[in-house]
Amino acid sequence: MERKLIKQGGGGYTVYLPKKWITENNLDKGDELNINISGKDLILSSKPSEKKSETEIKLTNLIESSIRTLITNTYRTGFDRIRVFFNNDKQFKILQEIIKKRLIGFEIIKKQKEFCIVENITEPGYDQFDNLLKKMFLNIEDLFLITKEKLENKKESEDYREVEERIMKYDNFCRRVISKQKLIKKNSEMFWTFLVLVVHGQRELYHLNKILNKKIKFSKETIGIFENSYKIFKLIEKAYYEKKLELLGEVHEIEKIIERKISKILNKKSEENLIIHHLALCAREFYQANSPLSGIIM
Repeated sequence: MERKLIKQGGGGYTVYLPKKWITENNLDKGDELNINISGKDLILSSKPSEKKSETEIKLTNLIESSIRTLITNTYRTGFDRIRVFFNNDKQFKILQEIIKKRLIGFEIIKKQKEFCIVENITEPGYDQFDNLLKKMFLNIEDLFLITKEKLENKKESEDYREVEERIMKYDNFCRRVISKQKLIKKNSEMFWTFLVLVVHGQRELYHLNKILNKKIKFSKETIGIFENSYKIFKLIEKAYYEKKLELLGEVHEIEKIIERKISKILNKKSEENLIIHHLALCAREFYQANSPLSGIIM
């Protein structure tokens, strides 16, 4: 659908909105609309209903990753009020910790013997999407720095676990915004996939940090793979913000260099092989992020 801009006095412009959309959203003269800017797109939406979307979930075990997956995906889907049924205090405490670390603006507002209610209380506005995405990229860079310090047997500047928590918190919020408002419009699915791959790439750095405690002297090849993985990440970030497809060509070149280095190292028995495994997966995930990113930039 296309509409022509109509020039108004004072340098402003107006555009006619489709009558069908006005009717379907029960809008009338004087009603307010939400306007969000996303790159070259201007996203217009009716103001959401004051009624919060609700759902129920039930915790079935004491496995932290199981509870985390359930509550974070309920949050990402866009629900504002969640009734959570649990079996014991151990489950509740795990849930409580996850909410604190992973769900921006959500709090437990009520607790009964067998359930609690988790609700959106102080969530940032959806216009903060770009700011929190930028924070996510900055924290991934911090995680690279910490990993480099450990590879060089230096004292790390920050606890990698705290950095990881911030990354996951920002990622959860960004995906929630996509679900709630289809912020990226026609590129919503591609943007979601892009975020998934970027976060999976940094997760490999997180898992690598968990085993980088021994005083191992790493080979130049291993350090080289790490440095090239970082280069891919920075190219992906730069391509996203500068909207330059040509930068993604360099990503493919570096990925081929990493493949050749990994093949050589893995043919030898080495205590570094587990390190190489995580670095290879890290590079692969960031490399794959260039595919949906191409669609976002186009």
